Order: sequence, then structure tokens, then C-alpha cells
Amino acid sequence: MALADYDLDEVKKRIYEAYQKENPIIEEFREYARALASHVKPIRPYSVNAVSFVSSDGGDNRLFFNPAVIELVRVVDSRGNQCAVDAIASNTLIKDLNERVKTGSPLLVEPLKRMCEDLNIQEVEQLSYLLSGLEGGKSTGAIRCYRDIVEWAVLYDLIINYEWGNDTIIVRDGLLRTKSFKRELFPKIDAKIREGIEKHKRKNVNIFIVGVAKQSAVLSRLAVALELEGVFHKTYPCYAKVPNDIEEKCYNYDRTWLDTYESIHSENQIREKKGEHEKSYLYQSMGQMFLVKFGDRPFDPVWPVDITSWQVPDADRILGQLTVDAQQGFPIPDYPMCIQKAHDYAKVNGIEVSILQDILFEGITQNLNDQEKERVLRMKYLGEDLASRRYKNA
Repeated sequence: MALADYDLDEVKKRIYEAYQKENPIIEEFREYARALASHVKPIRPYSVNAVSFVSSDGGDNRLFFNPAVIELVRVVDSRGNQCAVDAIASNTLIKDLNERVKTGSPLLVEPLKRMCEDLNIQEVEQLSYLLSGLEGGKSTGAIRCYRDIVEWAVLYDLIINYEWGNDTIIVRDGLLRTKSFKRELFPKIDAKIREGIEKHKRKNVNIFIVGVAKQSAVLSRLAVALELEGVFHKTYPCYAKVPNDIEEKCYNYDRTWLDTYESIHSENQIREKKGEHEKSYLYQSMGQMFLVKFGDRPFDPVWPVDITSWQVPDADRILGQLTVDAQQGFPIPDYPMCIQKAHDYAKVNGIEVSILQDILFEGITQNLNDQEKERVLRMKYLGEDLASRRYKNA
């Protein structure tokens, strides 16, 4: 039955009664918004070299000729450089990923190999428990995990193995935290990245890292309260650091998603003063969250931005550098242009997909005899959705 067939007054009454339970939560978040409002700071622009890297969307890179399905994993930076490329078959097993880090392997993924070597890891499967979902070839979550790991390997590579000649801000499409790695591994990656940045600093080259997301649980939960309180309704670019207690209220993840080296170290110092045992250094984040409005109009969009926890004292400068890049944003206004450039380079358009589909078809038919190949070819073209073609050409 349609909703119109019910007693709308009764439905309305039920909704209002349910809202009364939610109203205290909204009031609580308005308090958080007012707390943020008192710490909003203007942004002064700084010129800098901004570089981003993006992995092409999984949905845009799925090739199939049933029953064969192949996922492309391709990471490209905003300068047009292809940083990593891989293709994962639907029936790939977790042990097959280990070929990606073996010297001389035709499946080698260089950034991933270099990161694993630095971590003293010989097999990709040792990086994450989530990759075990590849067994049986039915887990798209495992593919997303692998894609995320490759993105982090590219970020790692850009800092550790690339020589930057001038001050640069490296922008990740997504926050600086992840559930993809085992908890005991992420602190090692964090430490290596810090070393790479410090090495550049000794050469008078400053490298900053930020992560920019289009959405986050923090922004989603606070959005109504921020709007009601007019927190970012300013005529200039501005930002506010999100306090840890407010951020914790917005997430239902465990602490490793929020904890950084700095937060755990600070907590351990408090424990030591109380004579308590230290907490283990397990965390999966290197970012402190900020809410940032890059535009100079009151109703311009606000974005969640992670700054590396040890670079937070330089937030004014970092966000000033990012603002210069974001204000050139197109087609998404006031969103980092370097991310949008990287996305344009990384995405696979319709013609390219058709070419890749043909390559897959050639691979499927290369071991078939002429008669079998002709049958598959006939099925490929005559088995298309003729009804949709008819209406397409109408």
C-alpha cells in the first residue's frame, strides 16, 4: 500500500514523537558547533607546488565478459604520471598478490614492492587481514582494501623515494587514516614517512601532507548544527580544528581510527605520572581533522581536511597553500584543483573501456580454435541488449 493510503496524521504524530528522542542529540551537536565557532580562523593564501594522486574509481575500471571479471587498479598523479597499475581477476587468490612484490615478476607493482621492502615484508598478504576476503573471489571489499593499500604505497613512494626540489604540499584524495593495514604495521609506515619529510627538511625543502575528503562522519553529524549556528558563514576562507572529543562523538569506530602517535604518546605520559602501565603504540591514523571553507562566500562548501598530526603547528601555512589550489577548482568549486586534475588523468572514459574490453576478449579467445572464436565473437555482438539498442537509436 502507498503511504497516501495510511492515516498521515498518525504517521506525522509518530515521527514527531520519535524526533523528541533525537532533539537532545541535535542540541548537543549545536553546543559542539558553538564551541567550534569560537575557534574559527581566517586563511591567508600561500603559493606552493601542489601535487595529488588518485586511484581511478572501481566502478569505472571493471572489465567483464562473463564469467570473466577483471578490476583495474590504477593510480595517476596530477602531473599525468602513472604511479601504479595492476589488474586483478575475480578469481585471484590472496597468494597471487605476492607476485606484485617479487623482483622480475611481470605483475610487479613498484611502489608496493619498495614499501614492503622497507617494512621487511616479503608477501602482500602480510599487510592486511582484510585481503583474506579474496579467497573464493567473491569479496569486492578485499579489492577495495588492495586499492587503498596501493594508494598508500604511492603516497609513501612520493615522500620516501622522490626528490622534491622545492616546497610541496602532497594531497591525498581521502583522509590520512585507514583500516586497510594491520594495526602493528601502520605505525611503521608513519615513522618512515616522518623520516622522509625530515630528510627533505634538512635540504631546506618543506613537504606537507594533507588528506581531503568530500564527506566524513564528522561533517555529516555536525552539518545541521554548523548551519544553524552559522559557524562558517564568513566572507573569507576559514577553518576550525575539530577537537578530539567532538570527533570521537561522531565515529563508531574503535580508537585506532582516531589515535595518532602524538595522542597515544600524550596519553602514556599521563599514565606514567599515575604509575600506570603504558598503552601499546597501535594506531591507524596520522591525521588531525579540520573543517575548512576555501571559498570567500558565506555559503561556500565546507570540507573535512586531515593534516598530519606532527604538522598541525603549521596548519595556517598548510591550509593557506591548499586554498590557493582549491580556489582554482573546476568543475567542483573551491575543492583542490590538483585532486580534480589527478582524477581526470586517472579516470577511464568510454572509448578506453571499449578498447580494454576488446583486449580482454582477445585474451579470452587466444587459445580457442577458429570455430570457437567465431562463436564467442557472434555471442559478443549479437548477444547485446537489442531492445536498449533499438531505443537508443530511435
